[in-house]
Amino acid sequence: MTTYEQQVHCRAADIDIDFWRTPEGVAIPDDELRFLLVPDTVEAMMVGEVAEQIKAFQQSANEPITRALMVTMGGLLPGILLHDHLVHMPSAPHIAFGSIGVSLYTGPDQRRPKPQVVQESSLEVRDEVVILVDDLGDRGDTLRFLSEHITERGARRVMSLALFMKPRAKTVCPANFYFGELTQDTWIITPREYVETMAKRIPVWKQRGATQAECQRRLVDLIGYPPHLVDTYLETLFEQG
Repeated sequence: MTTYEQQVHCRAADIDIDFWRTPEGVAIPDDELRFLLVPDTVEAMMVGEVAEQIKAFQQSANEPITRALMVTMGGLLPGILLHDHLVHMPSAPHIAFGSIGVSLYTGPDQRRPKPQVVQESSLEVRDEVVILVDDLGDRGDTLRFLSEHITERGARRVMSLALFMKPRAKTVCPANFYFGELTQDTWIITPREYVETMAKRIPVWKQRGATQAECQRRLVDLIGYPPHLVDTYLETLFEQG
């Protein structure tokens, strides 16, 4: 049976991509959340599969996607990887890539009352078929808010893509394209937020009684962080926490 510990540390050739369709995050002592660290090679494979979904849609749709908006910050890395799959195929309908900034979370499981647009769409969306690109559908609030926001700006149709979906998001605003599913209490750590998650969670663990050595054990031995990354940032983050 494939386990999280095996997959988070394995070589690229040994990745079991089916494991990552419904992975379980790891439990941490005295923490209500479970944590799932996604290696960069795994994220690239996920995006490759979702790109195939988009290609199939583009070939069969009467109105193909013409605009892709990467939702900052979560949608930037999958969006850039997706761009590489979709824009260099001369026979496929052209998709212009841009971004839109929204803020909802101030930390793991710490939310603002409602999403806020902090950077308007970098592309004109009126009369376009738009796809929003994000890394996670958590409760669905962000995708629903942005779908309504882009619709109000005249988009002909708004679709969405997320690498992972959680149960609440699937109910509130299901993504048209996604790779896998997570439990509601799992905090996903994608390659673009390794340090960010450390900075936001180490103070919580420290406040709840964890020593610096225990924080290192949780990050490296349990969650699967690269040791060199923890060695670089842990001492400073623990002292400041």
